[in-house]
Amino acid sequence: MKTSPNQNLFLGASLLTGELVLTILIASVVKLLEPQIPIFQILLCRYLFCLPLLVIYGRMSLGRQFLKITNTRILFLRTFCGFIGLLFWYLAVAKIDISLATVLLNTMPLFITLLSALIAHESIGIRRTLAVIFGFAGVLLILLPIRADFSLIGASYALLGALFAGLMFVFIRMLGKSDASISTAIWYNAFGLLASGIICIISTDFQFVDYTKTDALHPWALLIALGIMASFQQFCLAESHRYADASALAPLHYLSIPVSVIIGIILFGDIITLKFIIGALVIVISSCYVLFRERSQGI
Repeated sequence: MKTSPNQNLFLGASLLTGELVLTILIASVVKLLEPQIPIFQILLCRYLFCLPLLVIYGRMSLGRQFLKITNTRILFLRTFCGFIGLLFWYLAVAKIDISLATVLLNTMPLFITLLSALIAHESIGIRRTLAVIFGFAGVLLILLPIRADFSLIGASYALLGALFAGLMFVFIRMLGKSDASISTAIWYNAFGLLASGIICIISTDFQFVDYTKTDALHPWALLIALGIMASFQQFCLAESHRYADASALAPLHYLSIPVSVIIGIILFGDIITLKFIIGALVIVISSCYVLFRERSQGI
């Protein structure tokens, strides 16, 4: 008997793991490029080199209907929050350690719970409320006391990235009921390309890397690689949820923390303290509890 794609948990988990590894690799490229190239120009190239492969995949999988969208209002909200969330994520990894930025980004389930209560007026209950408080206590444990060399604004960028990513995933869930994920991804990337392009043009310090110089090959190679990796990242994310339910895959997102720690230590010399490890565990435990409570209640 042929197995239904929705029952292939191993394949779904493998695709999501690939997406998480690509996410950290992309963050590493951004951190390497940011001293030479402004963030908005990195964003522009990310969207520019990401879009073609998504369009090809969408056309092959959906045919002429690959741009069809039913819920345009929710698409706009998903697109806007996705763009702002990605901007804050790039700003965060440019300012602070990748390992710290990744841990703070993983507060997203806590933000989703809060947003569900504030926006959708869902009843989250005392247990999930305490779990959210416990999770943010883990954030404070990591951040406090603030050292003189610590970038508080970088940590703020990471938390804002988690907030807008939480909003984005709320809207993605809503869009998933009516529209294909690849179609929404194409529109999102097209918007990101247009928005970042306009910002770059009106920016007073706008100046592309001079590709006529022999020493400029390295940044351009990284920019192209950034866009291509982003294409496969979104492909892996979309396909993973075809083969397994989001609730079953949710705990795997925390694999990004050890991956970011390893890459941070190897590439950037990140220093991992006991306080960081304890705070990260507090965030992961509280977030996992929130996710399992939502799953058990069918939310």
